[in-house]
This record gives sequence, structure tokens and C-alpha cells, in this order.
Amino acid sequence: MEIALNGNGKIRVARIEIDVPHLKEIITFGLPFIGPNDYQTVMNKITQEKALRSTTAQTFSLVDLALQNTDEAHCKELLSKFRNNYFWTSTENLWGSENVIVYDNINGKMPSDRKKLLKRFKDGDNSVRVVPYGFKTGSQSISELVKNPYILAQVGDKDFAQDVVARVAEKISKNQPYVFALNPTTQDVKRYTALGSDCNVGGLSVAGFCRDGNGGGYASWVRSQKK
Repeated sequence: MEIALNGNGKIRVARIEIDVPHLKEIITFGLPFIGPNDYQTVMNKITQEKALRSTTAQTFSLVDLALQNTDEAHCKELLSKFRNNYFWTSTENLWGSENVIVYDNINGKMPSDRKKLLKRFKDGDNSVRVVPYGFKTGSQSISELVKNPYILAQVGDKDFAQDVVARVAEKISKNQPYVFALNPTTQDVKRYTALGSDCNVGGLSVAGFCRDGNGGGYASWVRSQKK
């Protein structure tokens, strides 16, 4: 963050960074989170910083780490935002008549039309997943959640869902987790993903049906430490 001073000076405040184990690597998030604001405003600020947007899976890893360090001040603040607001992720949704295409738009440049996304999927792009309708929505047990095809598409890895997602759901939920989704649509509809602990359902919520939002969401840039 930069603060302009009279006389053409600037104060530059460095970000705090938090390293997070994620799958087989370490990723770094910047603190404080950007927000609260609508999806486009938050993500555009990340893009302006020439950084990448965190996926649903990466965000779960961050929350998982925070839940293991609840007495640490930065982790406590993250969990407060997660419980009282929600975290935007770069994992977007294209809802259609037969399926939903879930894709990680980490740089804001992924196409959002069905033809191009399906081509990427058929070409083996792991950032694009396709889920036929028939998966469970609404309230469900943690064991149902981590086997839910839509949740597996959101995080992209079965073992990750059964480990990290299950652990977050167990620690964050007073009631059963909840999956918010759209019903089949006659025309393709693009929506965003938000993670939180929804006060209305009393548990972990995975919402893949979000519009640009009401200004209550947070997100952070993320980078990999892989060379």
C-alpha cells in the first residue's frame, strides 16, 4: 500500500505474507485481505498488483492453517472474516442445461464461454472440470460433502477434499455444511464462488451461484514458491 505525501513523497507499507502448505507445495498469501467488496472490485485490485487470484482449493488450505492457529492474531482475523463475511475465490462456474463447468480463473483471463472451456477440458487442462447435474445441493453431512462431485470439481482433488475440506468443515460447522448451486439453465449462466460459514445455515457454505456480490467478500493474492 502506498500513501501519497505532499512534496511528491510516498509512504510505502509492506504487506504481511503467510506461507501455507497446499498439496505438495508451499503457497504464499498476502495480508491483509482485500475487501470487503464485490467480486470484480476485489479481483481487479489483485490484478492491478500483477498477482494471481486464489482458487477454492488454495483458500481451503489457508482456512485449514488458520484453524490450526486460532490464537495467532492474523489467523484469528482471517477466521473472523470467514465466519462473519465470506472469501471470494477465482474458481468460477458456468451453469448450463446439462452440467456445470468449474474453472480456475487465476489471472482473470480464462474464457467464460462453453465452447472454449470444453476445448480446454478435452485437451487435458486440469484447471477446467465438468460436472453433470445430479449432485446433492443444500444441507448435507460432511461425508456427503467430501464425496460430492461438485465439491470435487471445486477443489480439483479427491484426496484433498477428504482431508482438508473435511477438516475445515468439521471445525467450522455447528450444523451441516451447505452447497448453494443453480438449477439447470436454458442458457449458460456465469457465476462466482464464495466460501464462508453462513450464519443462516450455521455451517460451512460453498456457494457457486454468486453474482458480483453485495460488497461483503474478501480475497487475497497468492503465489507459488515453486521455481
